[in-house]
Amino acid sequence: MKIKAAVIGMGIGNKHLEAIENYKGSIVKIICEKNKNKILRLKKKFPDKIITSNENVIFDNKEINLVSIASYDNYHFSQIVKSIKSNKNIIVEKPMCLNLKELKIISRLLKLKKTKITSNLVLRVNSLFKNFKKKIDKENVFYIEADYLWGRREKLNGWRSKIKDYSITLGAGIHMIDIVMWILNLKPKYVTAYGNDIATKNSKFKKKSFAVYIFEFPKRILVKITANASGIFNHFHEMKIFQKNNTLIHNFNGSFNFKKINKITKVSRLNTKYPDKENRKKLIHNFIDSLLNKDKKTIVSLKEQINLMNICFAADKSLNNGSRIKIKYF
Repeated sequence: MKIKAAVIGMGIGNKHLEAIENYKGSIVKIICEKNKNKILRLKKKFPDKIITSNENVIFDNKEINLVSIASYDNYHFSQIVKSIKSNKNIIVEKPMCLNLKELKIISRLLKLKKTKITSNLVLRVNSLFKNFKKKIDKENVFYIEADYLWGRREKLNGWRSKIKDYSITLGAGIHMIDIVMWILNLKPKYVTAYGNDIATKNSKFKKKSFAVYIFEFPKRILVKITANASGIFNHFHEMKIFQKNNTLIHNFNGSFNFKKINKITKVSRLNTKYPDKENRKKLIHNFIDSLLNKDKKTIVSLKEQINLMNICFAADKSLNNGSRIKIKYF
């Protein structure tokens, strides 16, 4: 089997193309882009590829066996459905879809087909968070803080302000929710969320641009996650993991391990490669490996992707009505 791919959307899709192209013989044959100026540049840069503004060129092409979806969030659902129906495997930028109804349709279609899908949850291949996952003693964790600092408030006024079901949970918080679940290997039971629009009230973006979520996990573990799309800060993922005699912290000053030894708290700096952008390709490489070898496990399983979306929808429900929500999984 040879991977013959198509990429939809050449913003972050550029990174998808770089990860796919020439990896174990994989090739990107078709690029779909709506922006006319980008199309002209793409035709000059990739004269050997089909450049089109019509996504159906991809779904009608029987050679294509992998579609990389990096379009605006409101197109993800329909493009996933078209990919499944045309028997094409899928890499999709988060979020997979924008509401529970869409999620149920995707789940049902995937059960009927052999199509495989992965969401591009790149923090799972970040060496810092992999290090944290190895270092923690899950039995002694009692509290985690994880903050998604977007640092690009002006982007909220673009296409994100025009999408009915767009939320900062799906656009930002989703990454930290996923990485905490992955580190703990647990699913939260309840969520309570609060938010505001103070920093963006007079902008085109008419939804909450800051949110804080309190998740109640099994074993009485509490997790506070923030999705901060409006703060003036560099793009950053901050985390604190509190254990009985050990605390792991990653902030703008670096990564540290606080450890209690003979009643004395000792602090050691961790050597990390954060933000470790080079490793982001590994998630797509792993997915291609799983297509080429059925015994190869994917870094993000389908069940984890469906669970994550259920959690995000529950978090948004709480954010909208201010109540404690029991998270339902299907």
